[in-house]
Amino acid sequence: MNEGVSLGEIEVVQRHVYEALVASSARTTLSEDQQDAMLAQACLEACHILDRWVSSPVWEEVRPAGRGPIADVIPDWQLVRPFLEPLSAALTRIGERQPAVSGMPEVGDPEAYIDEIIKRAESTGRRHRKFGREELYAEATHRIRVLQSSVCAAASDFAKESKKGSKTRARLRAAARTVLKQVGGFLFGAALIMVGVTQPALAHNAPVWAHEAVNVVLVHQAAHAAQPSVRVAPPQLGPRLG
Repeated sequence: MNEGVSLGEIEVVQRHVYEALVASSARTTLSEDQQDAMLAQACLEACHILDRWVSSPVWEEVRPAGRGPIADVIPDWQLVRPFLEPLSAALTRIGERQPAVSGMPEVGDPEAYIDEIIKRAESTGRRHRKFGREELYAEATHRIRVLQSSVCAAASDFAKESKKGSKTRARLRAAARTVLKQVGGFLFGAALIMVGVTQPALAHNAPVWAHEAVNVVLVHQAAHAAQPSVRVAPPQLGPRLG
């Protein structure tokens, strides 16, 4: 049986990621040992929760039911907007608790954020007319696995090399901060998925097309958050790297 991931666990790891990033920033007053300890712990926790996430029931629950193209999910993407409205309250709560960290996505206006994640999914479907929903889910899962591999490697590097010279430790901290910023962004999206799949209105009253469209939007956002610098697109032919 797959082990579930709770919203509380995601929020704890997310908080530790943010705390490690703030504690290792240029303005920190902590020693190198203290910075390393916080970064290493955050990387280790992130490694474990990402591993559990991709095999969790909640990630399986947002798998789109159909195999057809993203572009055919819904004729007008704004029709899905009301079914994502419950995310606004969650976004507001997250934004109130989220510390400012350079390079990390910020909530800003919750309504604008929801509009943006819908627009991203719509744009991907328009650019890649044959990009299937099952392909999207597989691509998102692959991207999460790549992110997990990177943060696990950072945790391992700390365990092996943290007692070496200051240059090596500085390099480890820089690498850990880079990957933890990505993890923080992804966990933000994961928290929204947890909210999205548990909202009562969607679970009981929404038509089938709304379930499918919401899942596509949430999975697309997860793919984007796992690798924000790379456009979401169908996998290229040939072997996967990473």
